[in-house]
Amino acid sequence: MPSGNISRYEKKLLNLSDMEGAVSPHQAQVKGALKIRASALDFVGDAAALAVYLGGRIAKLSIGEDWAVSKEIFPGVVIYFAFNRGDEEFPARLLALYGGEKIRTVKGDELATITISCANQILRYVRENNADKKLPEICNRV
Repeated sequence: MPSGNISRYEKKLLNLSDMEGAVSPHQAQVKGALKIRASALDFVGDAAALAVYLGGRIAKLSIGEDWAVSKEIFPGVVIYFAFNRGDEEFPARLLALYGGEKIRTVKGDELATITISCANQILRYVRENNADKKLPEICNRV
């Protein structure tokens, strides 16, 4: 399991466009899926508990995130979810970045599918830990 510190293999985190080229249909798919899920993540009160729920770890990416979690999906292949809370000027934002020594062995369509599945699991965490609150509708669709 990856630690919260970024290893030498993960110093350069990638998005799907970095791996597939500027016109990546999978990057657009992931970006759209994460965008509609982002507002629900304002309800994550304990990122460390979320990381445990996902079978991952807290990560520090130093990209201005409010919190980030990493999840090793295959040996040597890690997804990083970085979240920024919304405010009056900007909406909440969830990013998925990829790293690990074997990241380039996984195809974009596989990463997109796994990324969206993990994002859905994050929504399940939100729903299970905020049963007494009115949550965004997206939480009830997973």
